[in-house]
Amino acid sequence: MHTQRNRIRVAQLSARIIIEEGVNDYAIAKRKAAERLGLDWGQNLPDDDSVTAALQDYHRIFRFRHQPQFIRHLRRIALEVMAFLEDFSPHLTGAVLAGTAGEHQPIQLQLFPETPEAVIWALEENGVPYRQEADVPVKLNGQTCQVPVLTLDWHGLAVETRLLPPKALRQTGRQAPRASIKALRRLLAETAD
Repeated sequence: MHTQRNRIRVAQLSARIIIEEGVNDYAIAKRKAAERLGLDWGQNLPDDDSVTAALQDYHRIFRFRHQPQFIRHLRRIALEVMAFLEDFSPHLTGAVLAGTAGEHQPIQLQLFPETPEAVIWALEENGVPYRQEADVPVKLNGQTCQVPVLTLDWHGLAVETRLLPPKALRQTGRQAPRASIKALRRLLAETAD
């Protein structure tokens, strides 16, 4: 009972840290929250779904007037970027898709190029500013591998792109929600003003 209450407190504070401080990694936000609350990490860390629910609660309580328009704006920008990167089968993921993004969170896309250099060439050829980040581990069909990350500067907004191998597009099993261009257009039509 006490542990469950602590998990709820950690999830709520994690949501605030993500939104107000721009921490984009749930694990880091949960550890910071547990530390600030003086709790042990082991038993008191909530799962990611609890943090997502706390993010939704935060937006519903504190940003209820502006959040729907803000998310719609970010989704439109995501669609614009995805159309530009259409050759790489882009998919929207993360907080913008979930509707929980704050001002400090980037638009997150998955791209599926034949080679990372193809994306870099397209960006450079079209004058799109970007920076290469540290590779990140992802699970693909049960195996962990490192994938490149590029953060684009799209008219002042950060767009984080993970460059996955094309076979990952057909990955089976549990995966994070993602939306293709077609699915994002449908979502925007369903949530029209």
